[in-house]
Amino acid sequence: MASPDSFLLSNNTKESIQLVDSRTGSTLSEVSTQGLGLWGICMVGRELVAVTHPGHNKLQLVHVRGGRLTPGTVLDVKAACWGVAGSGDNVVVSYGSPPWLEVMDTDGRVLHQYQDPGAAHTFKWPNFLTTSNDGFIYVADSKLYTITKLDSSLKVLQTFSDPHLEGPKGITLVGDGQLLVCSWWKDSIVHVDVNSGKMATILGEEDGIVRPRSLAYCPQQRKLFAHGTILTAFRFTR
Repeated sequence: MASPDSFLLSNNTKESIQLVDSRTGSTLSEVSTQGLGLWGICMVGRELVAVTHPGHNKLQLVHVRGGRLTPGTVLDVKAACWGVAGSGDNVVVSYGSPPWLEVMDTDGRVLHQYQDPGAAHTFKWPNFLTTSNDGFIYVADSKLYTITKLDSSLKVLQTFSDPHLEGPKGITLVGDGQLLVCSWWKDSIVHVDVNSGKMATILGEEDGIVRPRSLAYCPQQRKLFAHGTILTAFRFTR
């Protein structure tokens, strides 16, 4: 969410970044990604947006002020980066081949890096991320069907898996130690209790969930936005 009244949307069809009114669904502001293509999108602090362009090994920054988007710096990264999440004033990005993660500042300086040691295979395709206010990083791996928790220096703390979770993609926090994850292959949204490791399906195809790719949660409105083949809003009261 960009604010209690708006969320960010990466539109691959139009190759643009959109700021969308969370109450009406109308587009408030839009900027072109200049043919770079796009994948992940997140807020960094209160006035900066980070967007990954995996096809061009780029990370783009966009300013959001007064309900308007304006293009910022485009940073070169080492490979095709996919997932992105804000961590304070820094950015966490993930790469697919080989799978690794980096924490960098908004000037592109790498502060921390994680790569699988030897045959550990913690990740195969860590292409969706989210972060908590207390500095933890949560990574959805779409090939291993896992959720992994790391600290702010990219030390792995826990890994979760469950039959409810198949092809996890978009991931968002909805409370202390409570996650919602898109289960792509099961056309569902899965609730993950990080404290217990338990998972449960809370929304499915019968609720309009089809190939869910990303999520946004607005605690002020108690509303969840799920983006798949369509963009759907739900009241979330769990």
